[in-house]
Amino acid sequence: MNVFGITELKNPVKEKIEFKEPFELFKSIYSEYDSSFLLESMESDTGLARYSFMGFEPQMIIRARSGFIEVEYEGSREEFDTENPFEFLRQFTRPAGKSRGFCGGLVGYISYQAARFFDSINLSPGNFPDFEFGLFLDGIMFNHLTGECSYISLKENRLPEISELLREETPTGHLKYRSMGTLFSRRRYLGMVEEARERIAEGEIFQAVLSNATDYRLRGDRLALYEALRRVNPSPYMYHLKLGSREITGSSPEMLVRVEDKQIETFPIAGTRPRGKTPHEDERIAAELLSDEKELAEHLMLVDLARNDLGRISEFGTVQVPEYMTIRRFSHVQHILSHVTGRLRKGMDALDALGAVFPAGTVSGAPKIRAMEIIESLEGVPRNAYAGALGYLSLNGNADFAITIRSMVAEGAYGRIQAGAGIVHDSVPEREYVECQNKAMAVLKSMELAGDGFDSDEPFIARR
Repeated sequence: MNVFGITELKNPVKEKIEFKEPFELFKSIYSEYDSSFLLESMESDTGLARYSFMGFEPQMIIRARSGFIEVEYEGSREEFDTENPFEFLRQFTRPAGKSRGFCGGLVGYISYQAARFFDSINLSPGNFPDFEFGLFLDGIMFNHLTGECSYISLKENRLPEISELLREETPTGHLKYRSMGTLFSRRRYLGMVEEARERIAEGEIFQAVLSNATDYRLRGDRLALYEALRRVNPSPYMYHLKLGSREITGSSPEMLVRVEDKQIETFPIAGTRPRGKTPHEDERIAAELLSDEKELAEHLMLVDLARNDLGRISEFGTVQVPEYMTIRRFSHVQHILSHVTGRLRKGMDALDALGAVFPAGTVSGAPKIRAMEIIESLEGVPRNAYAGALGYLSLNGNADFAITIRSMVAEGAYGRIQAGAGIVHDSVPEREYVECQNKAMAVLKSMELAGDGFDSDEPFIARR
């Protein structure tokens, strides 16, 4: 099916433009347009962080909800019935070619609940769409390796608009927020951990990732949070996505999957400790982490899960683990990380790769399907965008998605910060509760840096 003439697009036109620091340009774009994105890489590892991309005012917006697809296109809105909304997206994908990165295509998020379209699992629909993508047919690419900045277009050339924005200086505003409390009390979360441990002891699963969240009322400039987050916690996957009333701001350390020139890769992260106050303390904590049998067993389990996931869509014998159990450090925590790769089997594409790994085992558990069912019963509320994926499906066949963690997910005047901990048989409930707090710390610190709270007697315009 191809109802929007995507196959008629020309090859990308690439023009070098005056370099401007990506975020400075994005501030002008964000203030000018209702929908925009910035996918920014901020890490010294150029293998993970070679490119940053941004775009604005998409050609269309595609949303999936239970049973139908909703498309906003050229000022109108259409609905299409569908059993599996991801099949609708195939008209926007091509077999992976030789070009690198993003050259125009779909940018957006996939909610955790969308796992029910990839596997036989009964998950309750959330109040967010199952996915929401903008079709961006032009944008700006920053090559951090060469220092080159380029405008890429597949249809209409909007470089004059970009050139005008390049001359603007847009200050960042101020964010005001008020906490509405946590999703689960400490006592409730500890009880959830104990129940998960009982399920593990009974042999139902080996691990489940249980999360907690803090809800906020928000007003002011959401981009102030992103500006603070990129200073507090620079990561290979920084993003700010705005599609109408929904915005996702994040600094994810973890790739879900990347497809480029038929190569597939993923970087499972499992095993967490706080950062030390000195380099010596950092090393001591890392050594303790790498000698913790519980953490090592958990990590091995998730590496095996990643190998199995990639094996479902890779050529026989191509799945490898070129990097195993190394320490990766971020602003507030350090993790154990591994690298799993494969080569995409003939007839498979980026959507197949996405379906094979979604959602990540590091935010669900193992075995994945049963762990997700237990998470659904214990948490009792949809995760929506949290623990799903955010990234792009490029029209050249490439894809790159981060796991939506270390993020603020906002709709209208409300936002949520959510984080989870992997529960295994040897888990200490109090320690898992603290791990959730540690993982949310970078976003919470960024909130404090971006603005301040407001009192309950201050006027507030609610979402409804």
